Amino acid sequence: MKKLLLIIIPVLLLFGTAGGAAYYWFVLKDATEEPAEPEPPPPPPDPELVQLESLTIPVIRQGTVKKYILLKITLQVMDQDGKELANQVMPRIKEETYLSLHDYFSAAPLDQPISIVAIKRRLRKIAEKNIGSENLVDVLIEGIYEKRGS
Repeated sequence: MKKLLLIIIPVLLLFGTAGGAAYYWFVLKDATEEPAEPEPPPPPPDPELVQLESLTIPVIRQGTVKKYILLKITLQVMDQDGKELANQVMPRIKEETYLSLHDYFSAAPLDQPISIVAIKRRLRKIAEKNIGSENLVDVLIEGIYEKRGS
């Protein structure tokens, strides 16, 4: 009987140790590992550019042209769909831009510098109205020039 116990106890200890190691390795180890971080979303696509034709705004006071304002404007849109939409409504954008800037410059003082912030705010409002704020990234003023009239 003693010999049998001397054989059974080490075998039970061996199986117990192996079972404990297997339990730790396959069950508990997975629970203690840090959860994998979610993969970051892909970066948004590069914005598309839609260039408006150069605009010339005459500033008229007392029946004569005092100066001309020349503008080069580009719309920065989210993607190709926004670019197609902007090209579809381009005649409306140009017309509203021309009217808004003509109105702005007719009331602006002649001797004051041109406020790019005010012009950009007007242009952004027009673009958002026509193509939607979800499609518009920014309105870029590439150049603004002033030429004295006769």
